[in-house]
Amino acid sequence: MTHRIVFQDLGGPVGGNRNLRRKDEIWLSDLASELDAHSLAVPIKGSFSKYEIEPEPVLTRQPDGSWRAGRFVGEIRRGDTILEIQPRLSFPVIAEWASAALNLRIVSRAAGRNSIAFLIAELQAATWRRALADASRHGMPAIRSSQRHEGPTVLGRFDLAATLPLRMKRSPNLVSVTQPKVVDNPVTRAIVLADRVLNSRIQRTGWRGPRVEELIPHLRSQTGTRPVLPTRRELRSVRYTPITQPYRAVAEMSWMIAKNRGPHGDGSSDTYDGVLLDIAELWELFLLHCIRIAADGRTVTHGTRAETTSHLLHSTSGERPMGRLLPDFIVGETAQPDAIIDAKYKRLTDPFPVQREDLYQLTSYLAAHSGSQVRPRGILAYPFLPDSLVSSAESGGPWSLQWGGGGTAEFLRFPTDQAGCVAKFVEVFDFQ
Repeated sequence: MTHRIVFQDLGGPVGGNRNLRRKDEIWLSDLASELDAHSLAVPIKGSFSKYEIEPEPVLTRQPDGSWRAGRFVGEIRRGDTILEIQPRLSFPVIAEWASAALNLRIVSRAAGRNSIAFLIAELQAATWRRALADASRHGMPAIRSSQRHEGPTVLGRFDLAATLPLRMKRSPNLVSVTQPKVVDNPVTRAIVLADRVLNSRIQRTGWRGPRVEELIPHLRSQTGTRPVLPTRRELRSVRYTPITQPYRAVAEMSWMIAKNRGPHGDGSSDTYDGVLLDIAELWELFLLHCIRIAADGRTVTHGTRAETTSHLLHSTSGERPMGRLLPDFIVGETAQPDAIIDAKYKRLTDPFPVQREDLYQLTSYLAAHSGSQVRPRGILAYPFLPDSLVSSAESGGPWSLQWGGGGTAEFLRFPTDQAGCVAKFVEVFDFQ
């Protein structure tokens, strides 16, 4: 019988799970020590490099011995136990973030069901179909594959090392190798299998979209309906051309889906499996979407994706700099910004509303971007959670920096619906 432990993101166990059994404590401790959240996370429009450099745990043990979930939601199975992390905000809110920020169609019935599995499946399918549609603009995933030929004539490149043993046996044949482009390859097989998994989870017509709906039958005709899933080594050994390079990300995503890394996956007693959704990443993209609407054509740079970045420290010897600065959003010109904003999917509540590392991060941004004529506003943007009250950090702002002339720091909560969030940005920046 499957045992389920239910948590809430940014919090601990919910409902009747607050008193964890000794067995549950051991299970959670073992899981937390080896779990790599990013290996199970649904890819959302490219992962941010700062998250890859600074990975965060799914669960953390507090000083008092209790457990707290972080910014991920989803399900993880190991043996006969499932850890379910539910979103603190409602499923329709998370679906709205995904639809607005990623321009994806999230079906309302999936968001309305009382399970994160349906929402994640829809988001996973929407992300996959868009990536596949974009990659297939220049054709199917035809990859060069080495084929060995043995006969009296040479086809392609002559293979001397393979021919010598034949000659020693007095065979008149020669060995040669060609590298034709074939559609039946590890990439295509992973895509076809991922389509099978997603189709079984979504269980509705039209989810693929017209381009993918047209493409999948052609791929199946090359691989068959039940191809063997390639190994990770086979997939990584594929050599892509500039035309087929977009299929690299699709292949990786398809392989993860085909391995049944999802809410309904099975995990043995020694391994874990499942799928996670990074709500913090989704919150950041949702804020970017809202601020661009509010800015009405003004310059808004997504700092984590900017081509040029700044650093906090520079060596006097001329060596490489240190301390790469990656603010989420820069309002105004990057050289002279009006504001620097960082999204924080965290609780902004007393008695310790702003975590020390976040405070240092914001002041570092302000120090790096301030000058004699530049006084940017620094803002940490938190979600307006239903059970949160106004904190001293928010009510006491704006805050001035100790050294003076370095801009101001603010800690603000923003509504979680698009209309309210846009209106809040208009109010904060006086966009007219």
